[in-house]
Amino acid sequence: MKKVLSVLLVLCLVLSVCSCGKKAEVKPKEEQKKAEATQPIAQLEPDEFYKKITSSKSRPLAIMIDNDSYESRPQWGLENAYMIYEIMVEGASTRMMALFLDSDAEKIGPVRSSRHYFLDYVMENDAIYAHCGFSPQAANDIKALGINNVNELYTNNGKNFYRDSSDGKRAPHNLYASISEVLKYAKDNAKYRLETEKERVLSYAKQDADLEGDDATEIKLPYNSAYSVSYKYNADEKVYDRYVNSKEHTSLSTKKALTAKNIIIYKVKNYSIDEVGRQNLENIGSGEGYYISNGKCVEIKWEKTARNSKTVYKTADGNVLEVNPGNTFIQIMPLTSEITIQ
Repeated sequence: MKKVLSVLLVLCLVLSVCSCGKKAEVKPKEEQKKAEATQPIAQLEPDEFYKKITSSKSRPLAIMIDNDSYESRPQWGLENAYMIYEIMVEGASTRMMALFLDSDAEKIGPVRSSRHYFLDYVMENDAIYAHCGFSPQAANDIKALGINNVNELYTNNGKNFYRDSSDGKRAPHNLYASISEVLKYAKDNAKYRLETEKERVLSYAKQDADLEGDDATEIKLPYNSAYSVSYKYNADEKVYDRYVNSKEHTSLSTKKALTAKNIIIYKVKNYSIDEVGRQNLENIGSGEGYYISNGKCVEIKWEKTARNSKTVYKTADGNVLEVNPGNTFIQIMPLTSEITIQ
């Protein structure tokens, strides 16, 4: 009997070891797959970025991002965006609209309210638009223009939007969005389509390339006397580290500086339209600007013929601008700004 028990014990041990061995082999593959699925788009290699941005038929999700004061920064999850617009708002501040494509990031924000001129860039990207509230004109325009929006004030189910003060932020600077849950609401409740046949606003080169232009290792972009953005070129990584008011603009989710592969800069006229200083933009028309990447800068031209038309960016010789494969910050600035590129 003892002999039989000994044999059974040995068999159990062998099976146990084999079973543990199988689990040890599977777990790293699962973790690797998860890591690949959630890798921020700004960290993708150029060929991976190009493949993702050009092959996807998904509509982007555009989220209004709080940037009104020091209480809003650092934000969470912006490294997952493939394109970010930054435009002035009332109170000597800016607000950002971050675009996400096929991302499964579960915490993006803080989320803030809409301003009407951001809708022009929602439409040109054929994006679904997530925000929390709106200015009076934005409220009118969202309805009149038929914007596919998900407004936290009317759609919060506790999953698509949620407040989180664990990082020390207080309302109104502590509202976050889950991309997957916002898109689920958009599909199941709002019945919005999730695919697009529209071309991306920017044209992308297949491979990373250096520009034949002037040096651009440090860029200073003062929106006003109280708020300034700057970028410093990181030659080792071939990206620009972002700064706000001379301090590194970090991400709460990575604890690292936000970076840009591409920077597009141009100026438009802005002016106040009400007693609280809300702004209007004269962004329909054409003008000149700059495209910056890989430590170099070239002059460009831009044209937007209607609110729902695509902004067309061209090189000085009239060819459509091709940006390097990677994330892009679009800095739309006041006419009075003194831009420094050196």
